Amino acid sequence: MPFSLFDWMHLAALAAMLLVAMWQDAAMRRIPNTLVLWGSLTALGLSVSPHGIGLGSAIAGGMVGFFGFLLLYLLRGVGAGDVKLAGATGLFLGYPNMLWVNLLILLSGGVLSIGWALITSQLGSVLQNLKTGLAQIWLNRQHGHLATPTALPVGRTRVPYAIAIGAGTAVHLLNTWPTR
Repeated sequence: MPFSLFDWMHLAALAAMLLVAMWQDAAMRRIPNTLVLWGSLTALGLSVSPHGIGLGSAIAGGMVGFFGFLLLYLLRGVGAGDVKLAGATGLFLGYPNMLWVNLLILLSGGVLSIGWALITSQLGSVLQNLKTGLAQIWLNRQHGHLATPTALPVGRTRVPYAIAIGAGTAVHLLNTWPTR
């Protein structure tokens, strides 16, 4: 089925938000709130149009994106801007698509983190954090309770996680959008 004008507008708005966020995050390690607000309002407006995904699906997708990355924020794995960007992306994609996109973002983030660690010569620190985190999970399972997780040490440089959000979203769209 060929793309309609609405499909192109929807894709262009999502791509614009993600591309600007990736550029800002890579250049300044910040994602502007005004960008996320613009993206969120645009996504909500598109969702209620006759060809949109529906307000309920958009809000559910936004919640999946936001709350899916809130735990990573609480563990100091991503910044608050990344959480808000994932929520805005969910408003565009809706539910249940954002469930899959969250998984793809996490996979993209893992690849990005390893690449970033290699580029910045911090692979040893990343592997030590991974070892500490896995040991904590193993100890919690052995003792039958979930203790409060400890935050892992933050390295000298932060990964621009908006790139992972953009990459995970792009992979999802490339695999699903033409079948709409």
